[in-house]
Amino acid sequence: MHPIDQLHHIIPALTGLVDRIAPAQLGAGTPCDEFTVDGVLDHMMTGGAVFAALFRGEEPGDPAPATYGVVPAAEFRASMDGLLAAICSDGAMERILSTPFGEMDGETLARLVAIDGLVHGWDLAVATGQPYGVDPAVVAAVADFAAQAIGDDVRSTGMFAAPTEAPADAGPVERLAAFTGRTIEPRWRRTSVARHLDKGDIPVKMAVPGATARQLPGFGTAAGYDSLAGEYFSLAAGTDIAPLLHGLDHDMCHAPHWGYMIDGEVVVTFVGGGESVCTAGEIFYWPPGHTVRVTADADVILFSPEHEHVEVLDHMLGQLAAV
Repeated sequence: MHPIDQLHHIIPALTGLVDRIAPAQLGAGTPCDEFTVDGVLDHMMTGGAVFAALFRGEEPGDPAPATYGVVPAAEFRASMDGLLAAICSDGAMERILSTPFGEMDGETLARLVAIDGLVHGWDLAVATGQPYGVDPAVVAAVADFAAQAIGDDVRSTGMFAAPTEAPADAGPVERLAAFTGRTIEPRWRRTSVARHLDKGDIPVKMAVPGATARQLPGFGTAAGYDSLAGEYFSLAAGTDIAPLLHGLDHDMCHAPHWGYMIDGEVVVTFVGGGESVCTAGEIFYWPPGHTVRVTADADVILFSPEHEHVEVLDHMLGQLAAV
């Protein structure tokens, strides 16, 4: 896959993430140890301006001043759009560029930009509790190039750190992030990894005569959300909410849920195509970016961020009214 095609997927995913960052999240840490959320944004906009000039065959100018304290959504979008336009400009792929990492042709630099953009997008997504919907084929193409191109010589330039060990159940973007030097800590997975566990799978925290307490730490995070809603759903077999979610971001529910399956079975599909089957007697966490179909009559208890899930349910009601 050509890097321009990759970036036509990655850059809209990035700008969508930044559009949804809350001001209170700007100072949050990220998996990129050097940067908080606002640091990642400033780094990407500065780099975007430098690389855009290189792709146009120009000398990079002075970077724009940092915009710490406010979410620079418009500035970020303009920077990324300008970078993409420069990459698509005549001769950009064939031109030999003098980069901070040595001389290389434009196509190679564009592929490195795709790696950097994809991984920094993951940094922003997990730091701000958002789904990260990039086409799996794009992730695979970027990862294939990374495996070939990122050796010790490239890492020695400081562009990428030494690889780390990814968890056994890591997804493709997490594995790429680990390869580029990120440490995939549990705190970065709480908002992005679905869980469903039977009672026996929950570790016993305390057991005394007449009482047993089970607890699983890191079961999702409500950071960045406001008040929660308590919800009880009764769903008939065959129910599929996917058509009612059309028009939402990635055509999926953007609210996370914590809950308990009283009866029945549901299949939850996530951004990127992964699935989770939840059955009676399980507690679960569903991160943002999912849809649900019911395979056996189900009664489900949910606890959801009120603002986000009210938006989703109101959208679904609107879709029903239009039928």
